[in-house]
Parts: sequence; C-alpha cells; structure tokens
Amino acid sequence: MMNPNSFSILGYLSVLLWLAVPLLWLLRRRIKAPGWSALALAVIAFGLAAINSRSHVSRIQAEVNHTSPDAIMQEAAKRKAVEDARGGEVADIRFAEDGAEDFIDKAGMDESDRKYLESLDESKDPAWKNRKKSRGDADQESDDLEDMLGGEEPTKRLSTDALPEEKETRPPIFMSEAHVAAAQRLNSINLNASLYVILLGAIILIVDYLARANSYSQAAFPLPLPAAWRNSFTPLPAVVTRPEKPRRTLTDELAHLARRGDAFVCFTKDASTLPESFPTLGKSSRPIDLLRVQGDRISDSFVFESLWYGRSCFVVGSPPHAQTLFAEILRQLELRKTSRASTRHNVHLVWNLDQPPSKQDLTTFERLASSTGFSLLLCNDSRP
Repeated sequence: MMNPNSFSILGYLSVLLWLAVPLLWLLRRRIKAPGWSALALAVIAFGLAAINSRSHVSRIQAEVNHTSPDAIMQEAAKRKAVEDARGGEVADIRFAEDGAEDFIDKAGMDESDRKYLESLDESKDPAWKNRKKSRGDADQESDDLEDMLGGEEPTKRLSTDALPEEKETRPPIFMSEAHVAAAQRLNSINLNASLYVILLGAIILIVDYLARANSYSQAAFPLPLPAAWRNSFTPLPAVVTRPEKPRRTLTDELAHLARRGDAFVCFTKDASTLPESFPTLGKSSRPIDLLRVQGDRISDSFVFESLWYGRSCFVVGSPPHAQTLFAEILRQLELRKTSRASTRHNVHLVWNLDQPPSKQDLTTFERLASSTGFSLLLCNDSRP
C-alpha cells in the first residue's frame, strides 16, 4: 500500500496534469482546446515532478529499527544469569573495542596472564606516568621549531565568527524500507511519464496545427510546410466564402497565403493598393513578387503554368480580364484532371470583384479543384 507522504502536493498535482494531456487528446473535438495547451500542461507537469523529486522524495529515509524495551529486559536477564553462573571467571577489565556482550573475555586466562594485564592497568599508577612531564617544563627545556614559533603562549581558541553558517536543511522523512522503495519507484514512474507526455503534447500540437491549417476560421501562424501534410489531415476546400467580418484584410490574406508557400492569383479592382511583393519567411526574408497582369503582356497560359509550378503570384485588376483568365484556368484544370495530375502545392484564386463567377463556372470549379489542388476564396463583396 502506498504511503500518502510519498509525494508532496506538487507531486500529486504533476500526476493530475500529465493525466490531463491524453484526456485533452480524446476530447479535443468536443472541447476545442488549442493544441498548445496539451504541451503547456506536459511541461508544467514535468517541472512539478522534478521539484517533487528534488525537494521531497530525496528526503525520504528508511527508519532505524531500535531495540524494543522487552528485548532490552530479556538481554539484561540473560546477562545476569551468565554472571551468576560464571561469576568467578568474568573479566574485571574492559577494552575500548569490547561490545556489550564481551564481558567474559578473560574467562579462560591463567593466573600469569591476569597478573600481566593487571600490571598494565592505569589505575595502579604505572611508571611511565611518573616520568610524564608537564607542558610548561617541556617548553622550558625544549628549543625545537614548535617552541620557537610560540609554544610557550597558551593556545587560543579559533573564533567561529568568520566561519560560514550552515544552511538549514529540511528534516528527513522516515518510512519503512518497503515504503521507501515504493516512493522511489513511483517517483521514477512520475518523471518518466511526464517526459513521455511532453512528447505526446508535441505530437498533439503538430497534429492540431496541421488539422487547422486549411480552415479559414482556425488557421494561424502560417508556415511553409508541404501541402500534402496539410491536405492529409484536412482536405483543401474547393470554395471558401469569406465571412462578413473577415479575420484579415485583403492584403493580410495574400500575405498569409504567401507565408504558407502557396501560389495565388488575386482578382480585384484595387490592385494599386497591394504591395509589390510578399515575404515568405518572417517579415522580409525571401520575398515573392506580385506580378500585375495588364493587357496582353502576360498571357493567360503563362499565368496558369506559373501558378501550377508555384513560380509566381499574380494580381488582375480588370474584371473582363478576370473572367477570361478564370475560363482559361477551368479549361486547363479539365485537362489536368483527365491526366490525373495535381500540383505539389496549393493554388488559391482570390476573387474580390463585385460580379462573382457564374454558378455554372463555380460548379465546374468545385468538381475540378479537389483533385488538382486548387481553391477559390470568395470575398464578401463578390458572394453569389
């Protein structure tokens, strides 16, 4: 049975926290907790487990089994019985190394051995004691190095004021040997479990991030990860309608797509307000240029091929040109679907015009987009 004092309050709290991590994994869809919460709980649980191990479990010691009063009385009675039976042979001297049971060490000695031991008895004033000199006399007669260094002066006691004060240590916790072994075993299990739960929390964080990456309302912190990773957890939606209160502005929407490593073409009448490029990592590293499609300088087929291979991003500021380019994209997607081809990255069509695509074109796009890696984002101004 476990001793309740094997863990401190922090130790029990660490157990509750790392048990909550797999519980979050099982209930992640119902409670909709963020993925980083599992990792945060795991890290806190490991910290509390380490504190519990260092400040509480390390103080647990096994109890010293003292002799009971009944055993002492039995030993005294046994000793008395032996002394009464062999009183004439019991030794009358004791050595420093003798124990409590060594009181008959001289029982087998003869008379000459006993006389020799009696001659060494300090109580009979041996001759070497009479020849012992006092320290003062030795100091007067001796001129060795110790005397020259001040042997005549009395030895002064060392001052303890300058000695560092010993830190107060917490008293040990005494338990039986079985409880000590159980506490150490449970402490090892708690530390190892909290470490494994940290790994589980990291996996939950990654899975949760990839599952939210293709969701407009839940995606955050865009990273240039392979599109296959994101699409394997949550398929890329063919058509996404931007809500009336969008999470990001149009410029931020395009920057979000660029940081994901996706290619896009934006159909908008406000092309002049968009920047010349978007960063793909951080705020300024590896920018991707935003090419303006104006007139016949850039053909529609070139735009589609660049989008297909992820070479560039485009913006179209003319509504008539947007309709013709959208029709060309549908034609090319039909050819790609026939040959079962798909892009290695996601391609987004951002439609921010007053006149949305026709319902027939939207139906055709939904049929072709899921198998080729394309997606259409309809802004609130262009909803059908």
